[in-house]
Amino acid sequence: MSDRLHLFGIRHHGPGCAHSLARALDRLDPAMVLIEGPPEAEAVLAFAASPDMVPPVALLAHAPNRPGLASFYPLAEFSPEWIAIRWAQAHDRPVRFIDLPATHNLALRAAAETSIDGPEAEKPEAEPENAPPDEPLEADVTETPQSESPDPLAALAGLAGYSDVEAWWNSLIEEGSHPEPLFAAIETAMTAVRERAERDQDPATDETLREARREAHMRLAIRAGLDACEGPVAAVVGAWHVPALRRNVPLKDDRALLKGLPKTEVAVTWTPWTDARLARHSGYGAGVVSPGWYRHLWAALEGREALDVRTLAVGWQAQVARLLRDEGLPASTASVIEAVRLAETLAALRDRAAPGLDELNEASLATLCHGQDAPMRLIEQRLVIGSRVGSIDAAVPLMPLLADLARQQKKLRLKPEAVEIEASLDLRSETGLAKSALLHRLTLIDVPWGRLTDVGGSRGTFRERWILLWEPELGVALAEALRWGVTILDAASEAAVERAEARDDPAAIAELVRATLLADLPRAAERCIDRLQAVAARSGDVGALMRAAAPLAETLRYGQARAIPEAPLRRLIEAMVEEVCVGLTV
Repeated sequence: MSDRLHLFGIRHHGPGCAHSLARALDRLDPAMVLIEGPPEAEAVLAFAASPDMVPPVALLAHAPNRPGLASFYPLAEFSPEWIAIRWAQAHDRPVRFIDLPATHNLALRAAAETSIDGPEAEKPEAEPENAPPDEPLEADVTETPQSESPDPLAALAGLAGYSDVEAWWNSLIEEGSHPEPLFAAIETAMTAVRERAERDQDPATDETLREARREAHMRLAIRAGLDACEGPVAAVVGAWHVPALRRNVPLKDDRALLKGLPKTEVAVTWTPWTDARLARHSGYGAGVVSPGWYRHLWAALEGREALDVRTLAVGWQAQVARLLRDEGLPASTASVIEAVRLAETLAALRDRAAPGLDELNEASLATLCHGQDAPMRLIEQRLVIGSRVGSIDAAVPLMPLLADLARQQKKLRLKPEAVEIEASLDLRSETGLAKSALLHRLTLIDVPWGRLTDVGGSRGTFRERWILLWEPELGVALAEALRWGVTILDAASEAAVERAEARDDPAAIAELVRATLLADLPRAAERCIDRLQAVAARSGDVGALMRAAAPLAETLRYGQARAIPEAPLRRLIEAMVEEVCVGLTV
């Protein structure tokens, strides 16, 4: 590669990397910025410059003709990729995404999913908690497969005296002082780690081939970027990829590796994201343990040459005290001071330059939480992980489910409000029935915009009362529901059937039958009824059958407002009652 190329190996969502990257870009002043990400996203990158784009947000790439086939690319305000995008926009420099295009990535994933074991294939497990800090930016709608190989950074962490890779990386990179040759040091470490990993790995695995294709495309895109300008070119990629991108691989070899890849139609847009979804415990492979802490760390770093560790510690413990006071718990100023001093003492005893999150948490537990676990769990959830929900510019093209919902909201005159409002629906009117079906469908796909308040009262009669409250998190829930379909009708149907197929409890399946009928999903109702018949026929649990019959009987009794398949339901209930009677007489 040309000496005009400057590779910056980063950790996705790493504030220390983001801080060092911002300073490095200012010094380098590149003519072009290249970033690991789907090239199709360049069409919507201009929105990142809008003041109405408030991270966390995510790029969403989905296949319009393949419901549920989508990938998210989350970005926080402390993500190095976000900093690189905003730097390029502020300096009027071209910015390109260089990862394997989503058109290939999604098509390859679709092919892999359909070739495993068919529709009944078991879902993969979530990514292990000690995943390397340079996992791919992409977060698939489905869970990330669990790796069988050991963490390649564990050895480096152990040599530095750390048993936890996350704590080691945070102390060295994200929370520590940042020397000038930071990115050179990262590259040296990753080169050594990767050489060892490549000696041990099986080159024939699907994951190895996927990474090889990604890196081949990145090398080709880097060559194209160098050809397109005369000045220095900055490439911001996951640290793991740097050694591979530095290699002088023949052009024909990279092209051969990418030849004949399948394609699918792809659309890309922005969607709001949340701290909880940035966290690794959510199953996101490139997630971080502590998004809220990283935001606090980024606020202390942004615009400064170096980190003021005392200000960082005082600010954090002050937030802890404020949270506890808001919850009615005592948290004095004196305790805050003691917490800061204890955290600094712990850091000194551990031969660390400054207290990190571990030391601050231990100090909070001892001085502000008085050794009690309950308030500490509150701190971890509200501050360490965080509760922020991002927002996007109103001009951003809406993702499919949100666009579908917006159309139905307009048609039915159901305006989303940020305060609770009551909606009384007359099910004898076409409009009232349509509003009810929409709210029930949203409930099926885990988007609880409405809460039915008259359960057990007028439920199933000609009137329903709902409490409606629109919260930003519901936009994220809609994005997550894309795995079931790109319209609310299709997504609700698929969600109901998927859950019915996964259950063996007749009562639970009966509730799904009832839910599909209330949501006006006749085809899904038929499939759920078929599943219930199969489960009930082999069930010997009399109590479960009795619990299953009750909601179905109630649906028949109060179902005149909707089109209910009365004959199949009646036969099913009669068969279940017969099974119950036989079971009771045995």
